[in-house]
Amino acid sequence: MARRIWLLLLCFWSGAPMVAIAIEASLHGGLKNESAWFISGEHRWDKIQNRLELKPEIISGDWQFRSRVLSWYDAAMDVESTRAPNLTARIKRRYRRETQVKEAYLFYQGEAVDARLGIQQIVWGKTDGLRMLDIVNPLDMREFILDDFLDSRIGLVAARLNWYPATDFEQEFELVVIPEFRPVDAAPPGSRWAMATPALLPGLSLRTLPEDRPGWTPLDPEFGIAWRATLGAWDVSLNYFRGWKDTPNAFRRILPGTMELQLRHLRMQTVGGAFAHTAGAFVIRGEGALNLGEGIDRAGSTFDDTVARKTTYNAALGVEWTRFNWVVSPQFFIRLVRDWSAQLVEDRASGFWTLRVATDFMNEKLKPEILCIVDWNTDGWLARPRIDYEWSDHMVMTLGADVFGGGRGFLGQFSRNDRLYLEAEYSF
Repeated sequence: MARRIWLLLLCFWSGAPMVAIAIEASLHGGLKNESAWFISGEHRWDKIQNRLELKPEIISGDWQFRSRVLSWYDAAMDVESTRAPNLTARIKRRYRRETQVKEAYLFYQGEAVDARLGIQQIVWGKTDGLRMLDIVNPLDMREFILDDFLDSRIGLVAARLNWYPATDFEQEFELVVIPEFRPVDAAPPGSRWAMATPALLPGLSLRTLPEDRPGWTPLDPEFGIAWRATLGAWDVSLNYFRGWKDTPNAFRRILPGTMELQLRHLRMQTVGGAFAHTAGAFVIRGEGALNLGEGIDRAGSTFDDTVARKTTYNAALGVEWTRFNWVVSPQFFIRLVRDWSAQLVEDRASGFWTLRVATDFMNEKLKPEILCIVDWNTDGWLARPRIDYEWSDHMVMTLGADVFGGGRGFLGQFSRNDRLYLEAEYSF
């Protein structure tokens, strides 16, 4: 549903002709219920989330205002009893209700230049299920990586300028300046989606110091530049980003009977690029990123030796095959740590295999899909089957599951968090 409102703004009489400015306003959005039930570990509701999405838009000539706001209430936090260790009152407060401004920015669209100012999602690169170059916006990870990235990206205040030069081939340059820092919104400690942490050494108690978050100065913002072009049948891009690592490093210091812990966010630079090439029914795509000065936790006993600064190589290669109404898309991810040592808590090489298979039936109303992610370094895995059914242009129902396997690592640590979920969404 969209309502169009036309306003006529007249200039005051000054001898010049009257000026009319047309303004078009619209409001789209949706209502959605997301309910999930844990079928392994302790059987209980993970969420009964009722969500309102609003997307107002105002257009006036070359200028636009675009926004996307999510607000929800999770009834599972009131249906389930409060209990330790993974559903305490503090944990419930983190999940019960939330309002997030995902986007709210002014947009100027010129012939050769676009400009955006405000809260934005800046997407570089696109891979199935995992992120490689999509590093600008931090994630809301209170449900691990199970939310759609469109919903889990945290909006950032940014100024973005895109320039489209007049050349023989299609290309664009992008400049992004971000005058704020936002970290990953991690699951609260003790919750079922909290990341595993190493056990304390015997005889030590833990003292947690306040988290050290970066301050901001006008001369030291996060910023990035990107170049994208279409060269024949090839889409290519180059990227550079200088910012803060949105996941903190754990600086530790061992004192008599105590270990002090302080989370700190370190500067990091990323240089990367991507390509995609279409050849008949196949699309071959790849992404690569070189992280310079990335902080990696390591064994040690002082603030000076418990985090190392390393260069890491990250790459992804995928193929997408589309035939009739079938899509098959395998991907391979790899990460290498330069100058690796055994004291690092991360292995020298790590990565993932993924496979996505999707199709549709009943005139594109019934859409089954499965995404499988395998951690080839630790043997952990995640399978995500789902079926979407479009009742109408405005109503979609989804039945799915998130099934984990393995006993350790990025995925295997959640092997007791398998869940079934049902979603119903009405859009307007």
